[in-house]
Amino acid sequence: MERLILSEEDYEYLAKGIAIGAGVGVFIGLFVDNIILSFSAFTSLGIIGSVVYSFYKKNKRKS
Repeated sequence: MERLILSEEDYEYLAKGIAIGAGVGVFIGLFVDNIILSFSAFTSLGIIGSVVYSFYKKNKRKS
């Protein structure tokens, strides 16, 4: 597996993924009545999504 080295642009994607995931998680948690679980789940999904998006952008630039 390729070693994960983040550039400034990747850090920006990661920060946005964490912020959006946490915000959506708290919002959904209000309706589900389990804020902590949804906060954690959506923050994790935000991190995973931002890493996948960073890899996608890197591979798109190479092509």
